[in-house]
Amino acid sequence: MKTRLLVPFLLLAASLWAQEAGKTIVRDQKFHVVYRGELGKWWQNADIAKKLQLNESQITQLDQIFYDHKLKLIDFGADMEKQDLKLQTLLDADVPNEGQVETQVDQVLSARGKLEREYTMMNLDLRKVLSLEQWRQLKSIRGDGGAFGDRIFFHKALPGPGGPGPMTAPLPPGVPALPPPPGDDL
Repeated sequence: MKTRLLVPFLLLAASLWAQEAGKTIVRDQKFHVVYRGELGKWWQNADIAKKLQLNESQITQLDQIFYDHKLKLIDFGADMEKQDLKLQTLLDADVPNEGQVETQVDQVLSARGKLEREYTMMNLDLRKVLSLEQWRQLKSIRGDGGAFGDRIFFHKALPGPGGPGPMTAPLPPGVPALPPPPGDDL
């Protein structure tokens, strides 16, 4: 029953989002996963590393944890895109099969749940490397959003002045923007 209510809600939300954006959604565009509060390898920022007094061992551990989880995040993100494409194909049919749509909605939700779970576990593993005092300082640096944020947003790339690209959520007030390290796009 919940799934039956979810499909119309998803369709309504998508249509409202498209109207609000004032742009036409291009069917072949990819989804981009945007992590709220996720600023890449924050421990590579010299100012943050200095404030937290990170040692080389911690930085090495943080790099390895990030790498290990990023491999999984890439796979889970790809699966989510595949499941979403399958759902979109079903919804684009002249007469959508409700049973197939319901089943595919469950697949999309499962894929998104796996992605969110992996992201949360990565953040937990990163946190374990820090002392309690370092954790508190990092939370203070990041403001109300905590150290890593707790949400993942899924946005479709829309054509813009420079062509297609991901839409990003604004940073919390007082959080300095970090340039993304080459090849570390999630």
